[in-house]
Amino acid sequence: MNLEDTSARVPQGTLAQLQAVGGGPTQRRLAQWALLLPKIDEFEKQYVEQSDAKLRKESLSLRYRAKSGEQPIRLLPEAYALVREAARRTINMRHFDVQVLGGIGLFLGIIAEMETGEGKTLTATLPLYLHALSGRGALLATVNDYLAARDAEWMGPVYKLLGLSVGVIETEMRQPERRKAYACDITYGTAKEFGFDFLRDRLLKRRIQQQMGGVLAAALGTSADVGEEPVQRAPHFALVDEADSVLIDDARTPLIISAIPGEGEQREAACYKWAAEAADQFVDDEHYEYDHEKKKIELTLEGRQLVRSLPKSEILNPVGLVDLYDYMERAIKVGREFQRDHHYVIRDDEVVIVDESTGRLAEGRKWRAGIHQAVEAREDIEVTVDSGQAARITVQDYFLRCKHL
Repeated sequence: MNLEDTSARVPQGTLAQLQAVGGGPTQRRLAQWALLLPKIDEFEKQYVEQSDAKLRKESLSLRYRAKSGEQPIRLLPEAYALVREAARRTINMRHFDVQVLGGIGLFLGIIAEMETGEGKTLTATLPLYLHALSGRGALLATVNDYLAARDAEWMGPVYKLLGLSVGVIETEMRQPERRKAYACDITYGTAKEFGFDFLRDRLLKRRIQQQMGGVLAAALGTSADVGEEPVQRAPHFALVDEADSVLIDDARTPLIISAIPGEGEQREAACYKWAAEAADQFVDDEHYEYDHEKKKIELTLEGRQLVRSLPKSEILNPVGLVDLYDYMERAIKVGREFQRDHHYVIRDDEVVIVDESTGRLAEGRKWRAGIHQAVEAREDIEVTVDSGQAARITVQDYFLRCKHL
């Protein structure tokens, strides 16, 4: 749904009723939603005359009705009018009609397209507030920690005036801080952090269940990990900023928590580092041949002899020559084809891919066939070898667990 053409002229009254019947799907939806605008305006006129304390009391009344089982759509006109007035008082920003229409669409699960500067952050306060009234929590997933913290701080006064708490999830937070943030009525964070917290909670629950089995077998003794508990509540409502990037562009990239690495994984990491350190000694057309069409490296006889002559640590002794050739060819390929700050950047000692089609950072994505590990070895940072998966989920699967998305 593109909201761009609706801001100048919003149909109301009899005209809106006629347009709600005719027109295309988008026009019918917008016209149907526009029928709510006069009702919202009526409540807003009442709230303008009330004190801050009275506004909060009205909000608490809505929360009671929501928790008593009243359908949220019945509360929408009053809720949106309250948020509109609270935003005007606290941050000096009043929602335009077009933003209210966007808020209605988002509440109903419709994707809303808004250009930069049209007020996405302010629009998001409407469905977040309405869904948070049930007490089950509302999440806003944005693209990075900075935006999450900025938006939570910026919009926080609006929610607080209406008696709702606001939390924010950031990468460096510890578990107690995360648990407190998720317990808030509204929580800002990134899709990646939400997903990883879900995986950590799932592993914790699995461990607690195993321990409880042993506890019951030991005549109902006490469990280990006393005080350790999940940080998230059951997913209820999530609003996803830049949904095309999060739910489509990154669709093939799962979030993975790896198992603890063993000796085999340590040896594999050592192979990548050994190859990266020696790759500069190999000369094109002498030690290897490069297929420009297939972008493939193949060691020559001289190149293989050089591999065999290179010094190696004891941990590499069990590794076969064929495997060592593969590690070296991969290291040479990375040295030729992958440029720092063009194909990838280094952030917080981590290789982050730059998407060639969009120019955006593709957080969480990795190159396949050992290329990512070869780049890590080249940059002399920790090599993230696959040590087996303790838990995994895609961002899409995580959000689809929400009752409302």
